Amino acid sequence: MASGSALIFDEEMSRYKLLWTDPVCEIEVPERFTVSYEALKTHGVAERCKQVHTGFRFGFKIFCVYFSEEYLEAVKQTPKMSVEELMAFSKQYNDVYFHQNIYHCATLAVGATLQLVDSVMKREVRNCMALVRPSGHHSQRSAANSFCVFNNVAIAALYAKKTYNLNRVLIVGWDVHHGQGVQYCFEEDPSVLYFSWHRYEHQTFWPNLPESDYSSVGKGKGSGFNMNLPWNKVGMTNSDDLAAFFHVLLPAAYEFDPELVLVSAGFDSAIGDPEGEMCALPEIFAHLTQLLMPLAAGKMCVVLEFWKADGNLWNVERPAF
Repeated sequence: MASGSALIFDEEMSRYKLLWTDPVCEIEVPERFTVSYEALKTHGVAERCKQVHTGFRFGFKIFCVYFSEEYLEAVKQTPKMSVEELMAFSKQYNDVYFHQNIYHCATLAVGATLQLVDSVMKREVRNCMALVRPSGHHSQRSAANSFCVFNNVAIAALYAKKTYNLNRVLIVGWDVHHGQGVQYCFEEDPSVLYFSWHRYEHQTFWPNLPESDYSSVGKGKGSGFNMNLPWNKVGMTNSDDLAAFFHVLLPAAYEFDPELVLVSAGFDSAIGDPEGEMCALPEIFAHLTQLLMPLAAGKMCVVLEFWKADGNLWNVERPAF
């Protein structure tokens, strides 16, 4: 029986930043990535994990199972672009910026995620967390979106299915934003059960999509394998998160009986994030993780998505519940 948890972090993924003025994109900074790792070290979590170094080698074909070749070829050209060319290229997409090093970092993020999938599936460790940047769950087949270049979790699910002949993969999204890129990838696929809770407020919160509502349950053979839980108000607490798991996700997840669990782990659904405006305490994510661990014989990969807190998430004032 495998034991222990693996953690992957490569500071190289912090080596890109916004090179021009853009009020929308200025919140995506290297520090949000590095402070996450520093917090893990400060609280003694990193030292209890098996440290895994990035170095996974994969071919272009892995990308092509999800992304269009035209999009991949376009992104591959960004390391050679001037700042002016990067600005123009970025404007083709929504709420995202490109840098000469972002293609390299995005491939590192994908490789790190796949590396941990291998570690879990080969039972070298019981579970793992990939601290990666850029995040991925908004990116789509032919488009970067909201700071996401390549869809790390979607590629990981496709890779795990093909490499290990899996028939059932569960993806849990607890980011405060809907991971529409993941939904689009698997909405016709009954081998992937996708659950996402997200701030919605009757479609007035980004990404403002009708398909982010509870009525979007998948299409064709995938009907019933897409589960959206849209929050229509802010201030959701620990109790709300636990209720969502106990009453919505877990009954379906146990019936689905996954062979691998992937988590799109954005922490902007916790108290302290200025845009999420939620009130769940950071500790709740430990409880949610524990609730998922009995599934798939404990084979679980948690992949960082996004959060905008300034590094003081662990020290915010706790409200009285």
